[in-house]
Amino acid sequence: MKLLKFLPLLLVLASSWRPAAAVVVEDLFTVELPVADQTTGLRLESFSRAFQQVIVKVSGSDDALRSPAFERPTERSARYVKQFRYINRSQPGDEEFDAGRLFLRIDFDQQLIEGLLREHNFPVWGRERPSSLLVISYDVNENIKLVSEDTTPDLIETLDQAAKRHAVPVLFPLMDLEDIALVKIRNIVSREYDNIRTMAQRYAPDALLVGQIVGRSGKGWHGDWEVSFADQIFKWRHEASSKQAVVDQVIRHLARILALEYALEDHRRVEQSLLLSVSALEGIDKLISVQKYLKSLNVVESVRVAMINQDVVTYRLKLRNDPEDLQRLIEFGEVLEQEDFPQVSTQGEEQIILNYSYIDRGVSN
Repeated sequence: MKLLKFLPLLLVLASSWRPAAAVVVEDLFTVELPVADQTTGLRLESFSRAFQQVIVKVSGSDDALRSPAFERPTERSARYVKQFRYINRSQPGDEEFDAGRLFLRIDFDQQLIEGLLREHNFPVWGRERPSSLLVISYDVNENIKLVSEDTTPDLIETLDQAAKRHAVPVLFPLMDLEDIALVKIRNIVSREYDNIRTMAQRYAPDALLVGQIVGRSGKGWHGDWEVSFADQIFKWRHEASSKQAVVDQVIRHLARILALEYALEDHRRVEQSLLLSVSALEGIDKLISVQKYLKSLNVVESVRVAMINQDVVTYRLKLRNDPEDLQRLIEFGEVLEQEDFPQVSTQGEEQIILNYSYIDRGVSN
């Protein structure tokens, strides 16, 4: 079946629910693939496949892989590998070696991968990523269900696996008595958002995806989607010959939308320095934790302590991008809370000063 592409429609949305803290995605630079043996040829082939998966996870899309600049890196993906090892996982209860359970775990060098993307002006998306609540109706030959762990476990697994490939944290409604009292299938089909958003408050997602997966015998599949995120709405439809293709497309497009907001592109590079003051930092452990947190943000090139005055620590940050990008990521992470508007130093060299307080809601180490 011919694949139809629709550009997203961007509208302004007055959001009625507050986003939750970002989800820290581990193993961004690690891929595990099933392999038949430990031969060199298969290992190098697996390196290339894993390299492509890492590029998609870290940049938020497959745009880089379609660039001629990535043809040679893909062919020579071994140079970006930090380490690898083979793992044998037998089926539960198996006592003998099961050759079908052999996996190759590949860890890529974060600095080399990020440097490659930035060198060619592609975004780099950090570990802290927004969570998305997926509210979906599943219609096969007019047998309609609300997607949940109880009603559609196989579809949940398919969506989960697609989300993991793109490193997009997703949530699904429990569809217990509390949810069912608020949302019915007709609410999703007709896009009755009042009830859906009321239910979404329970899960406090950063993004809300509402949609339908529809399949008809002899006519193929299609998805009808609407994502609300960061005071915006993106709408699109997609047709394909299989359910898997519809699932892959919606997760791929969701990742692209989220990356547009939070993956920072190198062509916006400004290499600016500023001072960031953090109060309520008592103890060297908190000082170091906040320093590590700031360094983990993609907008930050480097960070060091400039001054300590009782429980107020001032860090000097060298940025890759605008200070506004830094403020947006800090607000998103909910580790620091801004105390007042940015100031400009009037003593010596003119410099921006940002003032935050430590709110102790979990710092990424």
